[in-house]
Amino acid sequence: MPITYHTEHINHRMIQQTIFHTLANLYIRDLKGWLEKWDIHVWDVNDTRTAYFGHIKTTSGQKINPDMPSGVTGKYRMDLYLHDSQNVFKARENSDRVMHEVCHAILIGTPDFVSGVHNNINNRFTASFWYWDRFKYTKFYLSIIDIRKYTVQNLNRD
Repeated sequence: MPITYHTEHINHRMIQQTIFHTLANLYIRDLKGWLEKWDIHVWDVNDTRTAYFGHIKTTSGQKINPDMPSGVTGKYRMDLYLHDSQNVFKARENSDRVMHEVCHAILIGTPDFVSGVHNNINNRFTASFWYWDRFKYTKFYLSIIDIRKYTVQNLNRD
């Protein structure tokens, strides 16, 4: 999985497993092929380009909070701005942003690229997985935006 980390403390396995399980649960059949196309960068939330987000509003009309995890997804490039921490509560915030951007990535090139994700924010399902957290395996429950109705019709595209 071509992920470049520009962080010091973030749990790499947690990020990788979040991406993998989001894709698998949204019916992406060729996980390896899908991942090989993408250039994914993980940055500290403090590296958020506030000028880029200055004109962007949340779905509720508020300005983007640069202290919260965020991301930018373009054609085969994903930049994730996450908490550079091993804290489990920060990991939950991070996983939600990673999942959100992966959903956008799945739908890139379709008319549903933005609306398919943002109009379904509250339509979610849960998937669980185990990941190594410093000293032990930890079970994690990932809340995934349900874009399956869009992925089923787009399974055979790039």
